Amino acid sequence: MKFTDYIRIAFRNIRRQKLRSALTIFAVVIGATSVTIMLALVTGAKSFFLRQVESSGMLQQIAVSPKQDITDFNDAGNGSNCDSCVKLTDDIVNKINKIDHVTGVAREYGAYQLQALVYNGKKLSMNRTDAYDANGVITVTMVAGRDFTPEDKEGVVIITADYADKFGFKGHYQDMVGKEIIIQTQKGYSGVGADVPRPEPPKPGEQNNGPPDYPATQLKAKVVGIQDTSDNSQTVRVPLDWARAINVNHMWQVTEADQKLNEAACKNSRGPCGNQNNMTLVATDYFTQSGYQALIVKADTAKNAKLVAADIKKLGVGAADAESMINQQLMIFNIMGLILGGIGGIALVVAAIGVINTMIMAILERTREIGVMRAVGARRSTVRKLFTFEASLLGFFGGVFGVLVGYGLTRIANVVVNKQLASQSVKASNIIGMPIWLILTVVGIATLIGMLAGLYPAARAAKLDPVEALRYE
Repeated sequence: MKFTDYIRIAFRNIRRQKLRSALTIFAVVIGATSVTIMLALVTGAKSFFLRQVESSGMLQQIAVSPKQDITDFNDAGNGSNCDSCVKLTDDIVNKINKIDHVTGVAREYGAYQLQALVYNGKKLSMNRTDAYDANGVITVTMVAGRDFTPEDKEGVVIITADYADKFGFKGHYQDMVGKEIIIQTQKGYSGVGADVPRPEPPKPGEQNNGPPDYPATQLKAKVVGIQDTSDNSQTVRVPLDWARAINVNHMWQVTEADQKLNEAACKNSRGPCGNQNNMTLVATDYFTQSGYQALIVKADTAKNAKLVAADIKKLGVGAADAESMINQQLMIFNIMGLILGGIGGIALVVAAIGVINTMIMAILERTREIGVMRAVGARRSTVRKLFTFEASLLGFFGGVFGVLVGYGLTRIANVVVNKQLASQSVKASNIIGMPIWLILTVVGIATLIGMLAGLYPAARAAKLDPVEALRYE
C-alpha cells in the first residue's frame, strides 16, 4: 500500500466514529494546550530577559569589585567592607583603561545619609541612591527625560517611575521632568549644602558633649529623567561628583595648629584662660577611606568580555563578566520549562490512555474487517501500520487544535500582561510568544504520543488470526 492509502483509510476510520474520535482528540487538545501555554510563558520570559540584557549592553560588561573572589556579576558592589578587600581608586581605573579591548570604565558610588524625597508636600523614603560616571558605559532605560551627561555635576537627579507614580505623574512622566524636588538628609548630615554652625566653647568646668546633632538638610535638585522600574525599583540616581561631595563629613575640630594658638593666647593672658576657641572646620572624605563601590568595564565585544575579566583580575581585584550570571538565569528558565512542561505532559499521558482505549475499541468493532483484509493478502505489517497511522492522526489533530487554542489564550494573556507592564512603566509588550519551534515541537510530541499509544493496539490487531477474525460476530 502507498503512504497516501494509509492516510486515506485512517481518515475514513476516524470519521466512522465521529463522537468517540472527537472526544479522544479533545483529550489530546487539553494536554497540548497545557504544554503550549506553559512553554510559551517560559520561552516568553526567557526571550524578554535576553532582550533586556542585550539592550543594556551587559554582555559586553565586566563588574569589578573590591572583593577578590566574586563570581557573580551582581555581587560586585557587596564586598566593600570585607577585611581582604582592595580599595578601588582612580589609579586602578587608569590601569584598567590601558587593558586591551577595554573601551570604557564607569565608576559607581553610593550617596549616603539621604533619607527622603519631598515634592509638593509629599514625602517618600529613599531606599537606594546610586551614582555613576556619565560616559555611556552604564545605561538606564528611560521612560521620560534623559540620562546624565558629563556636564551634570550637582543639583540634578533621575528617579524611577514608581516614585513618579506616587507623586501623581503616572502615565504622564514627561510632565515631571524639569520639576524641582527636595532631597532631605538624615540628622547630623554635614556634607555639601549643610549648614555646620560653629559650636559654642564649653563653659569652665563643663565637659564637651561631642559633636552637635545638626538638623536635616534640604538639598534642592531638578528631575532630569524618569527611569524604567525594570532596571531597579525605588532608586534615585545622582551625578558621581555630587555623591562624593555629599559623603564628605565636615566637623569643627581643634587641630594641632589651633591648640598652639590657644596655648599662646593663654600664655600671654594674665587672667583666667579656659575659653580660647580657635577651631577649624575639618572635611573628611569617606571616599579616601573606602574607594568606589564597584567599577563597570565595557569591552569592545561580548566575545572579549571574559578575556578582559581575566586581565583585570591580575590587578588584584575581583572581576566577573555577565556570562555566568546570564547562564544561571537561563538555567532557572530551563528548569522552569522542564517542570511546567512536565506538568502539561501529564495531561498528554492521560490523553494517550484515551487513544489506547479508542484504538482497542476500534479493533473489537473491526475484527471481521481485519479478517477480510488478512484473507485477501494483507500482511500483519500492513494492519499494524493502518492502526498506527490512525492513532498518530488522532495525536496530530489534537496537537494542531491544542496549538491553536494555546495561541488564542496567549493572545489574551498578552493583553493582560501588557497592561501590567505599562502600569510598571516597562517598555515591552507581547512578551508571551509562540516561536515556530514551539509549535512544531508541540504538534510533533502530540503526534508521537498518539503513535506510541497506538503501538499496542496495532500489534494486537496484527496478531489476530484471519480465520477466527472472520468467524467473529
